[in-house]
Amino acid sequence: MNLQKLKVFVDLSKTLNYTDTAENLFTTQGNISKQVMALEKELGVSLFKRAHRKIEMTQQGEFVLPYAKKILLDYNELSNKLNDFQAAKNLTIEMHTIPTMPSYQSFTLITQFLQKHPEVHMQLREEESYNLITSLKSGKCEIIFARTFDFDDPDLERIVTEKDKFVAVLPRKHSLAKSEKLTISQLKDDPFLILGKSTNLYDPVIKLCRQAHFTPKIAYEGTRVDLIMQMVQNNMGISIMMQKTAQNFDSEEFSIVPLTTNIANELCFIRVKGEHSSANNLFWKYIQTNLKVLQAK
Repeated sequence: MNLQKLKVFVDLSKTLNYTDTAENLFTTQGNISKQVMALEKELGVSLFKRAHRKIEMTQQGEFVLPYAKKILLDYNELSNKLNDFQAAKNLTIEMHTIPTMPSYQSFTLITQFLQKHPEVHMQLREEESYNLITSLKSGKCEIIFARTFDFDDPDLERIVTEKDKFVAVLPRKHSLAKSEKLTISQLKDDPFLILGKSTNLYDPVIKLCRQAHFTPKIAYEGTRVDLIMQMVQNNMGISIMMQKTAQNFDSEEFSIVPLTTNIANELCFIRVKGEHSSANNLFWKYIQTNLKVLQAK
């Protein structure tokens, strides 16, 4: 049903005058007449009596009127709610991120952005690395913060915020704990405590070991960095971990030692190329503008 017909009908029920209704709705008397007749034909009833240039509502018209008013009222309410919803959506950013984001300066950038733009709402959700790209491309989120090793996706754009590298995390009493640098092969006889296959750090660690011509003895693999650090501290093995994540744990019970061989990786914000919400674009521009300022400090 065309809502314009209902608007004409409701207005004409008030004015009972084609000229007045035409003026109210910024149209012609002829168009008002056509709209009324079309509605009568659609409903199969006569809505107005017409005699001697005067009109009055029929009983059927009186019956239809409250329903017509309710339909128009409901439609107006729906339009307003949708407008409110869209406005809120345009000021909300759904971001999925690796669990260790607080270890990186990107977290500071997000905090500063939200302080500068309190009108924007940020919905952050931790997600394992291997799921992040899938969530982004499926529309579950608008932006992800992820670690990339070999980034090559023409459908995505990214802002690299910083780089990181692997380090060895050893118990304080380990014989190599005071080394300035280590080759990963020097640790081949130790039990390895590493982040598991559900993260994107498992394969690179295995790759580093294989490049050094050995297969690591994995005593534990999981997703909780804090648990792995506690296990190292308790002398249950060694770990190969990202430097900035490891440095986030302040303890004298383990030692962080650089590796002589590494695999390059970058931390970045990533989004799908194309059109985005105003909040998304505002955040993206803010990161591009303020990243250099933060790095210079």
